[in-house]
Amino acid sequence: MKQELKIENQFIQILSKKENQWRYREDIKTESDLWNNFRLHLNRINLSILKDKPITDNEFKNIKVEFRRLTASPFLASQWLRGENGIAQITLERDSGKKITLEVFSNKDIAGGNSSYEVVNQIVPDTERKSRGDVTLLINGIPVIHIELKSETAKDGFIQAFHQIQRYDENGFFNGIYAAIQLFVVSNKVDTRYFARPSHNTPEAYKRTEKFLFNWRTEDNVPVPNLFDFTRLVLRIPNAHELISQFSILVDDNKSQKFLMVLRPYQIHAIRKIRENAAKHEGGFIWHATGSGKTITSFIATKLLAQNLIGVDRTVMIVDRTDLDEQTTGEFTKFASEFHTGQSIGDAPNNTLIVGIKNQRQLTKSLLSKKSNNTILVSTIQKLSAAMRSAQEESNLKGINRFEKLRGEHIVFIVDEAHRAVSDEEMRRIKKILPNSTWFGLTGTPIFEENQKQENGTYARTTDQQYGPLLHAYTTKNAMDDKAVLGFQVEYHSLLTNDEQAEIVSRLNNKNVPEDLLQQEKLLKTEIYENDDHIRAMLHKIFNRRSIIKKFNVQNGYPTMAAILTTHSIKQAKRIYYMLQEMKENGTLFTGRPYDERHQLIDSEFPRVAITFSTNPDQQDINTSDDELSKIMEEYSQLFNSTPYTDEKLYNKNINKRLERKERQYQKNGEWLDLVIVVDRLLTGFDSPTIQTLYIDREMKYQKLLQAFSRTNRIYPGKDYGMIVTFRKPTLMKENVAKTFELFSNEKQSFKDLIPKEYTEVRSEFDDLVNNYQQAEAELEEKPNDLKAMINQVRAFQQLEKNFKALKSYDDFEEDAESLEHITDEIPTYKGKVENLRAAIKSQAVEDGNKEIEQLLEDIEFSSNLNASHEDTVDSFYINQLLKDIQNNNPDAIDKFDKEIKRKDPQIQSMYNDLRKELLEKSDDIDAVDLKIQKIQSKIHELTQEKSSEYGLSYETLISALNEYQSDKKDIPYLPQLLDTMEITKEDFEYKTGEKYRRRTKVIEQLLTDLFDTIQTWKEEL
Repeated sequence: MKQELKIENQFIQILSKKENQWRYREDIKTESDLWNNFRLHLNRINLSILKDKPITDNEFKNIKVEFRRLTASPFLASQWLRGENGIAQITLERDSGKKITLEVFSNKDIAGGNSSYEVVNQIVPDTERKSRGDVTLLINGIPVIHIELKSETAKDGFIQAFHQIQRYDENGFFNGIYAAIQLFVVSNKVDTRYFARPSHNTPEAYKRTEKFLFNWRTEDNVPVPNLFDFTRLVLRIPNAHELISQFSILVDDNKSQKFLMVLRPYQIHAIRKIRENAAKHEGGFIWHATGSGKTITSFIATKLLAQNLIGVDRTVMIVDRTDLDEQTTGEFTKFASEFHTGQSIGDAPNNTLIVGIKNQRQLTKSLLSKKSNNTILVSTIQKLSAAMRSAQEESNLKGINRFEKLRGEHIVFIVDEAHRAVSDEEMRRIKKILPNSTWFGLTGTPIFEENQKQENGTYARTTDQQYGPLLHAYTTKNAMDDKAVLGFQVEYHSLLTNDEQAEIVSRLNNKNVPEDLLQQEKLLKTEIYENDDHIRAMLHKIFNRRSIIKKFNVQNGYPTMAAILTTHSIKQAKRIYYMLQEMKENGTLFTGRPYDERHQLIDSEFPRVAITFSTNPDQQDINTSDDELSKIMEEYSQLFNSTPYTDEKLYNKNINKRLERKERQYQKNGEWLDLVIVVDRLLTGFDSPTIQTLYIDREMKYQKLLQAFSRTNRIYPGKDYGMIVTFRKPTLMKENVAKTFELFSNEKQSFKDLIPKEYTEVRSEFDDLVNNYQQAEAELEEKPNDLKAMINQVRAFQQLEKNFKALKSYDDFEEDAESLEHITDEIPTYKGKVENLRAAIKSQAVEDGNKEIEQLLEDIEFSSNLNASHEDTVDSFYINQLLKDIQNNNPDAIDKFDKEIKRKDPQIQSMYNDLRKELLEKSDDIDAVDLKIQKIQSKIHELTQEKSSEYGLSYETLISALNEYQSDKKDIPYLPQLLDTMEITKEDFEYKTGEKYRRRTKVIEQLLTDLFDTIQTWKEEL
């Protein structure tokens, strides 16, 4: 029996067990069988509506037409299944002419009511390509979850199953009755992921989805990679039905975004805990790491309590005032259209059920209205307090007792950003007015005894005291383990020598200098760092030429990532800003020698710097401050040749956009920011994946430290770590970092693994890992066909490669780089050997029941798409320099050139070899760079003209599409116009492509995506 089929049979057997509640339908094998089964369920569920007259053939034919209309896109299918008040329905005109509405699917009848749960496998759909799907789960006869399975050693593991689903979708498999599919599961038995159905069956939609393949974790954050364990926990009833009905949401911004989103495991566990405790009138707090989607968790918890929980009269989501100012109403309303929250009430704008965002009056009106389980209230605590006062006054004025009734209701408050949004004082004030209220807080950095607030009197000092016990935790460590965020790398610097520090301490401490460096640093006062020498030394450290290449990830001479510098006061921030501008102006900013000849900074405007801080309206010298800010905003405008800013909010908003580089206009022509100097602004709640480095010129600990660190660890291509560089009190900062990660790890035994390693430790590990790899290689030479030895060598290299990547990113590595060259130059050779070994391991089937091999494979990374590491690229300007050196007969130029082009695509290698030959044969009056550019542009023209001629596409329109194409988005500009120009005949198209002419849009789209991506590799050489 094939390994895959064996896994499938075991999978179905587990699903079919009594406790999991799925019934295996071996008799269903075709799409026609599925339609017939669906018809039987419609008759069963709607017995009374049909009045004992089953659906006729003609009526069912019309139902199928209506079904296809309702499921014409994945978004429409999801919208329909959510239904009106949670019931999906389908309209039928009976043969008699009478119209009736049939119930199809209930989001409320979970593990009860009319819901029926069936499992089918190896279905052949009604498509021209007779692909067989592995396993499909049906609710009331409707396919809602589809599973594709691979064997343990399948090439690239579960990713192969993912791409198989993509191919099936592009070929029409998920049309017809399969158009109702909501979720997919992919597994190679040892690694299992689930994800929401993409919004379109296009390569770009699936590429975006790759980032959202979630593994399951238990409530205690223990990973559940094994398919069979996953099945028992996630796919059993009622859990699978809940995943579809309650933990998947539709996103609709009324513009371009329309897609289905499924929650991650920790979000689901948190919502279940909130729901469980709300039913008992008991509060508590949720601890979810920064960047883990707390706002969505808060919102969905609020929505589900408003809709479903018996005993809860109203739910209110409380958000931080700043967050509400910065997030538009659309950010909330895009999750709350009528079709997935129930019937709309009143005259709510955009059919939304969210009230309270826009104004206090709207909130007051809702509080005084009769309770509605379809209404979601979102407010700040300040607006809520004002609305409560207004409601009381209005109730008294009109002589009604509505406010008193409100006081008796069970109102649940869910607070996003538990401590920023609501103080204990404010919460107590509301609790006096609403004594039956229950409160839940969500936070990424809870307040414990160790970092408790310094509150006066009896006010709560910890999160537990304010909200109640911890209900669920998903910490930064969990997020790192999940690869949802990056780890941190910290470099601790002191700009004072030991002698200078001892001299200052002696002066401050009556000539008494403690031997312990930590005790010395605790005596140092802030004023010591408020001088030009400190600032100048810090800026020289930041703008060391070799450090710049790494910290700002310079590619082709330009920075691709940004940094934040935080200091202790606005006054100090300004000092740094002015000093930096002065040093940049007079040419004294950069220090040190260039990184190497392959990596150079050619951006003449670097660094583009801004300063941002929250001004204090109560400051004494407000006029001076306003004048100074006006001058800073004017300089900022000059930097980007824009209209001068006069409004601080608009100035700060523009800084955010240029720093995060999310909009296309800030990704090119030097329109971005490289460095922003701050005090506290941007250190909480600001998420920009392009921020790689945080420079710290202050003391920090606990929640402020972790929140600041977390600005750097968002995942982004070419980024391996969030980099942190400190400039004060290194011994104290090391202690603060250790205490912070211990406090916020929630795992007392393993928090040390989370503390970022110093260079010396990483360097020591490197030596050990090199030895391990060389031993593993030697063992395989002795036993060349031994699978275990192969796996050991792959594992040893993957550990070495990961360590080396970290080692190179430390500034201190430069001191050791030359002495390690005899080893580091061999790493590419090691990698080539290991790639061959991985292929050999995959080709060998795992023996039945061989648990030892299965365990050995667990920590080998086969899913290369998801684990791809950033490779160094050869900058084009360095190649240009080598071409000139070849032309000038410089020694070693040819050897260096040959070494570099080996990294290139074979076609590009060929072009460079021809170019080198021409330069050696022809006279010196040729411009080598111009000749290279001509060859590349000629190749681009050739590729474009070839495709244009082959399919009769307008060359001019094709060039326009190429110029506007963005490889990260994969959308083909002007695709409809290109298709309109296509002159190829239907017969020729089908002969050339092997595809039906009706699929020409998708076929041409894929052909052009491949063409433009190929051309992009050529463009990178320009």
